[in-house]
Amino acid sequence: MKLLGVIFFALFFIQCATLKLEENPPFTIKEATYANWVGGMPGSGGINITFYYEANSTVVFDSIYFKGRKTKVQLRKDRKGTNLFGKFYRKTKNNNDLELNKDATKEYGNKPPKKEDEFPFQLKENEAIITYKEEGKTKYYKVENIKKGKRIMMQ
Repeated sequence: MKLLGVIFFALFFIQCATLKLEENPPFTIKEATYANWVGGMPGSGGINITFYYEANSTVVFDSIYFKGRKTKVQLRKDRKGTNLFGKFYRKTKNNNDLELNKDATKEYGNKPPKKEDEFPFQLKENEAIITYKEEGKTKYYKVENIKKGKRIMMQ
């Protein structure tokens, strides 16, 4: 009886941990592209991702998950139409707040490394997840076959 209870308990939490992807969102992705960008300063750069879409009703977009990272959605309009835009900045290591010393007591005040949030999806190189809200619930939609564009040089 205990074994049955443990199995039920484990299955319940596995089910809760699985995020359900939507098959028919209230919008259609017409075009999806991403491009690496580099800035004028050494070490500056990242990835821009753009989704052109159509929707018959108002959709509240939230975030984009792409290449192991997450960013907030920005809504934009340009000559091609309305788009969802996400900007991912290159990760930089900043160890300025660490004081390393042979005497461990002199390292007092060093902050422990910040643990990054776990990425909740397994995606291919050219896949992303768009999150949006519908009736107060967060929903997830996978976009596949995102095309890679040319590198952008910024000044």
